[in-house]
Amino acid sequence: MNEKKPPKDAHLNPDLHAERDDTYGPDQQGHDPMDNVSVEPEKHRAWPMIWAIVTVLCILITLYLLIP
Repeated sequence: MNEKKPPKDAHLNPDLHAERDDTYGPDQQGHDPMDNVSVEPEKHRAWPMIWAIVTVLCILITLYLLIP
């Protein structure tokens, strides 16, 4: 019989093995993606307060409707 022994690093599936893509390497030119990320710190600052007020209002309405 021609049985194929799995390599040591193939845990569950012997057909799976690690491959390295050599298309891109350390000699490639590029820039850090975090260099062109901009965040506006004051934008959307009110949303947590809006959600807190809506939640409190929903709880008060629920209590009003449940307690006769």
